[in-house]
Amino acid sequence: MNKSGKTLIELNSLLDKWQTRLLLDGWDISIKIVEFNRTDYQQSGDIKVNLEQKKAVVLLTNMPFKDEEYVLVHELVHLLLWDLDTFSEKFVLKKSNTKLKGQHGAYMEKLEATVDHLTKILINSK
Repeated sequence: MNKSGKTLIELNSLLDKWQTRLLLDGWDISIKIVEFNRTDYQQSGDIKVNLEQKKAVVLLTNMPFKDEEYVLVHELVHLLLWDLDTFSEKFVLKKSNTKLKGQHGAYMEKLEATVDHLTKILINSK
C-alpha cells in the first residue's frame, strides 16, 4: 500500500516513545497503515483492542492529512480509556436504559472531545 507522510520506521519509533511515556509497556501494540473507505468523514486513525490479551493495533491512514504523531497519541489515549469507554458505551446502549435512548452520538462526541483534549495536553507537554 502506498504511504505518504512519515515512514513506518519513524511511526514505530514514535510508538515506542509514547508507549513508554503513557506507561503502556505491558501492551503489545503495532501500527498498520490502511486506507479508510468512509464516505461520511475523512478518518485519520483508529485502534483495535484486545483487552484480555493486552494487544492493540493502531490503524493510520495511508494519506495523512493531520499530524501523524498527534493521531498516534490520540489513539493511544483511546487505549488508556478503553475499559471505561466500553463500560460506559454498554451502559448508554443498554436496551433497558430508556433515559439514554438515542444518546450514543452524544456519548461519542463527548468521548472524542475528552480524548482530543487529553491528547493536546500530552503533545504540548513533550
